[in-house]
Amino acid sequence: MQLNITEKAKQELFAGGVGSDSYLRLAVTPGGCAGMTYSMLLDDTMREGDQIIYNENDLKVVTDPESAQYLDGLNIDYSDDLVESGFRLHNPNAQHSCGCGSSFGCGG
Repeated sequence: MQLNITEKAKQELFAGGVGSDSYLRLAVTPGGCAGMTYSMLLDDTMREGDQIIYNENDLKVVTDPESAQYLDGLNIDYSDDLVESGFRLHNPNAQHSCGCGSSFGCGG
């Protein structure tokens, strides 16, 4: 499993509370106009079946087995531009995305 996180995104994750006792939970769920969407939240409790897909310098990213299949190669960046600041997720497995970029699809 390959997950890439830019330095800017790492800084923002640490500033947001990710650390030795908490981690980023990343999931892919059905929804959005293209079929699937991401959810990201700060968590401190591992669930049965969870997979650690990134672990470096107190920065852990955890996901469930169903979501893991969509996350290989994912790039997480952070933009602080004035119009739309926030995390940017680029998935090389996505075959299409919606016009606003908030959801993606991997088939058909």
